[in-house]
Formats: sequence, structure tokens, C-alpha cells
Amino acid sequence: MFTRPVFLLGMMGAGKTSVGRELASRHGATFIDLDARIERVFGAGVAQLFELGEAYFRACERAALDSLVAEPGFRMARAVVATGGGVVTDAANMATMAAAGRLVYLRANVQTLCQRLSTPGERSRRPLLADNADALTQRLTELLQARAAAYARACVVVDASGSVPEVASLVERALATEQS
Repeated sequence: MFTRPVFLLGMMGAGKTSVGRELASRHGATFIDLDARIERVFGAGVAQLFELGEAYFRACERAALDSLVAEPGFRMARAVVATGGGVVTDAANMATMAAAGRLVYLRANVQTLCQRLSTPGERSRRPLLADNADALTQRLTELLQARAAAYARACVVVDASGSVPEVASLVERALATEQS
């Protein structure tokens, strides 16, 4: 199943990191969190980089992704990459990921995302979210609509509303089916 890297796409709260860790563990693959890589490469947290503007953050994100894919042997690595929710807003990122591996969209509806992101701690870690809970649904709806076409370009789409083990199993089945 892991003959090429797998890139997990989806909105914040879809479970990319949790499902990615589960998949990597199940298959002896390397887990890579793109946001953690950005923080390591640029020496600042995602929120700090966002304070310099979304365009600046997206340039950092592109550079981190490009450097990852350029690593010797990466394109044949057994790896699961949890991307940031907005990585799809840059067409060059989509092309880079599609050329290097398989794209899996973890699709979750706005209600599920709101439930997962409703705590102040979750909202404070995510620069694009509204500061108050009342505006959370509206903001997530806007982001999801803006990114829907890009997410739809994934080779595999999986319902991410279940538990982490359930979603990981759905990804495994979908990748196995897509591969055959």
C-alpha cells in the first residue's frame, strides 16, 4: 500500500495528524507533520508565521513542502504526510504532492469540524479560525467552500467523521482499491 508517500488533505479538524500517525504506525511508515516541519525549518510557530501575513506563511509552507519532496529517496519512501488544511490553496503545492505521492482527502462536514474545533485551545492554535464560537460555523463553511475544488482533486476521498481507527481503516481500504 505504501509504495509512494501518502499526503493527507483536509480541513483543520478533519484528523490528518491523528489518522496519519495511526496509518504510519500500522504500516511501519514514517509520519511527517508538515506544520511541524515548517516550524522547524523557519524557527517559529505557525501562528507566529501567520502574523507576518497569510501570503508569507503560504510561501513558508511551499518551501517546506518542496524541501521535503526534494529529499533523496522521498518519492519512494513509505511515508504519511499530514498537511495543513490550506496547503491546497496553492496549485503548485497540489502539483508537487500529486507528482510525489498519493493524495487522500479526509472529508468532514462543518458540524463535525465545529465539534472538534470548538474549544478555545483548538481555536487559538489555528490562525484562520474566528475568535468566538458563534462565528466558527460560518468561518469553517467559507473555508470549506473556497477549498472544495482543490480537495476534490485527491485520488481518494474518505469520510473522516468516525474515530481515528475507523478513518485509518477507510483510508487503507480506499488506497488498496485505488491501487488495484
